[in-house]
Amino acid sequence: MDLRLIPFKHNVWATRAQLDICRPLTDEQFHRRFEIGCGNLHDTFVHIIGAMDRWADRISGVPLPPREENTTHRTVDDLCGMLDRATTKLEGVARRIIAENRVDEMMEFPGPEGQPPYRFHRASAMVHVTTHGMHHRAQIFNMLRQLGVKQTLDGDTVEWELFTNEY
Repeated sequence: MDLRLIPFKHNVWATRAQLDICRPLTDEQFHRRFEIGCGNLHDTFVHIIGAMDRWADRISGVPLPPREENTTHRTVDDLCGMLDRATTKLEGVARRIIAENRVDEMMEFPGPEGQPPYRFHRASAMVHVTTHGMHHRAQIFNMLRQLGVKQTLDGDTVEWELFTNEY
């Protein structure tokens, strides 16, 4: 397997594993507010998956649609469906950028109003989107711990390989 694709495979596996841990939670638990990250499990998963989708567009050069405020309460199954779609899109973009040897190409997207645009390599963006997921999964781990949910999964890349045999 191409080393550059492992973070994408791991990212979706680890996110789905945490979603699966959330299946037995009540709606109240899934939406309980915490003073961390996006505030609750539901919103943190929506954020992780939404970021995967938006970064796929950024990396491929597709203009981003305006961000809509969405207060839809999604089920774990809904979120798994969103994860599948975002994964297909993001991995497709990553494979194309790698195949076209464009990882060292500079990309740009608008900065905050009145600020210059952000400029960086596509490779950095590809790494960012997967480490972004890891950062928020650590917050989810903490939220689940505060709910008293026993977790036996570290969710690291070694576990990904051992559990999936995808390598």
